Amino acid sequence: MEKAKYLVADVREYLDRHDDVGLHTGVVLSGPPAHTLGRCTADDRMLVVGRHGRGVIGRPLIGSTAEAVVSESGTAVVVVPPKWSPGEQTAPIVVGVDEIERCEAAVAFAAGLAAERGAAIRLVHSWAVPTVFTGDPASTAGALNLARQYHNDRLGTIVQQCRTRFPGIAFETELRQGHRVAELIDAADEAQAQLLVVGGRSHRRVMAALLGSTVRGILQHADRPVAIVHQHPL
Repeated sequence: MEKAKYLVADVREYLDRHDDVGLHTGVVLSGPPAHTLGRCTADDRMLVVGRHGRGVIGRPLIGSTAEAVVSESGTAVVVVPPKWSPGEQTAPIVVGVDEIERCEAAVAFAAGLAAERGAAIRLVHSWAVPTVFTGDPASTAGALNLARQYHNDRLGTIVQQCRTRFPGIAFETELRQGHRVAELIDAADEAQAQLLVVGGRSHRRVMAALLGSTVRGILQHADRPVAIVHQHPL
């Protein structure tokens, strides 16, 4: 307990030296880390946790606490990878989008940050190549074109809704073809984004193993902060 108090005091001192705007407080809590953190931050804007580096065989590690917090927490969770250095606060914020009903909370969270920092939001929608096997190359190309147009129209609808709801925010769009995890990470890297935001589903009181494959993959491989914002059912 004493070591924990010293750690909190050191962090507060560090924040006081590097941030002259906010009021920093600290507290030491006891209990299961993920559940305790999720419970005590339920009414906060976000919870920020660190991510482990790589294991002995080079595999990226989320960390059991970070993964469980993302799965259980009802607030937005920002996972910061090791050795990350903040860039320009006006750098774009990338948001992975699918159906607006699934990413509304993520877009709203990103819009709040973008308004404060004067940053643009880049909405990225990725789609995988449909499994179409045919002996006619023209038919295959036609199917791909139809799929691309469908997803482009979907993205257009989403950005229109976002611009209507958040008129003061600059929204950009990007349609990418490929694996969702890889494309979202690449889009964030290419844009030099300050944050990658994706939607999630809260799984309170259940095993962290239920964390979605897309969220898990992004958390494991992203080299920049990732915000998981749960879309709670109405």
